[in-house]
Amino acid sequence: RSGFSSSPHLFYSGFDAKGRWFQLFQIGFGGIPGRPIGDGPDGHSLWPGFTNVPNEFLERYFPLVIERYETVADSGGPGLHRGGNGIHMTYRFLEPGTIAIHDDRWFIPPWGVNGGEPGARARKLLEKADGTTTVVGNKVEDVPVEDGDRLHFITWGGGGWGDPLDRDPSLVALEVTQGLITVEGARRYGVVIADGGLDASATSALRSRMRAARPAEQGVFNYGPDLETLRRNCLAE
Repeated sequence: RSGFSSSPHLFYSGFDAKGRWFQLFQIGFGGIPGRPIGDGPDGHSLWPGFTNVPNEFLERYFPLVIERYETVADSGGPGLHRGGNGIHMTYRFLEPGTIAIHDDRWFIPPWGVNGGEPGARARKLLEKADGTTTVVGNKVEDVPVEDGDRLHFITWGGGGWGDPLDRDPSLVALEVTQGLITVEGARRYGVVIADGGLDASATSALRSRMRAARPAEQGVFNYGPDLETLRRNCLAE
């Protein structure tokens, strides 16, 4: 659990336009931590019995529209083996109702291990029909929603395993083209992308500078920012 989170849950209930009761209970997916044998899966629950529910099914049986379902680039922690990315799922509600969210990793990021970096924290944003947006907690009950409201359900990324400066630069470059890592995010691996491709000489130079600048002793776990920094981040949000 320290390298990722539990399965995030969304509840949405109410009465539709015909007066019929509906209740959605959906298990979401996040990033799985990097492992000694390879990268963590993107947008996964880890539990083998859980499978994705097609968006078309949700839209057929519940009064909502799935407007976005995509990976969150750079949310997986960098490492020799990358942590899996979380997902950004946007629900647009078509009927008034009530939602609840049960999730973790809003305050403390998933840990990196053996030189790997932490994954990104989870976020939930409620965008009202009038355009105002508020941060919603990761553990909330009885939040009212109206027709046209959008919930941005953003899950955590898994922590990285091993030194990100040891990751194959060509693999990082490939993942940039796949949308899993951004050009700026590639620099966390010491990889320079220029003119749409890998700049091998600039990558070698950047990695040398990064290795020289970091502490000799890094410890087994990378917990991310200290608690005071985390508290400031939470207050700002």
